[in-house]
Amino acid sequence: MTALGKVGRQGKRIGVFLLGTLVVLAGIALLALPGPGVVVIIVGLLILATEFDWAQRLLDIVVERAADAVRKLQESKGGRIMLALSGVVLIAAGIVVIVVFPSFIVAGISLIIAGVIGLATLHPRVQQWIDDKALSGTNQVDDVPSRG
Repeated sequence: MTALGKVGRQGKRIGVFLLGTLVVLAGIALLALPGPGVVVIIVGLLILATEFDWAQRLLDIVVERAADAVRKLQESKGGRIMLALSGVVLIAAGIVVIVVFPSFIVAGISLIIAGVIGLATLHPRVQQWIDDKALSGTNQVDDVPSRG
């Protein structure tokens, strides 16, 4: 590899690191703010995983744990009802925010996206995908040590 190729490769790695880290930090902020924080964190880890093995391992762990939490919530009728209600409430709140506070359109859109994601988890195909990911993450290997 030429010196110019090495510089370009390192530049790409730095760019991926900065972008991925920024998206992960935005996801962490969305955990406390209205929005799909866990989904944004996973997207940030997906970006980082294109260049870094440690990010792929962390992504697998996060996906497995998030999917397992959703799976456990979906196991009970009450959990499914709460998912449906929270999805509808988030979508309605997002619409209200956009209509009443147009300058907060990003927050309103984030609420709507979070509500749609919550409702989507109730679809049988999505539930099957979640069950699969709860067992194997993104790499078909159980990376999360059992708590037993």
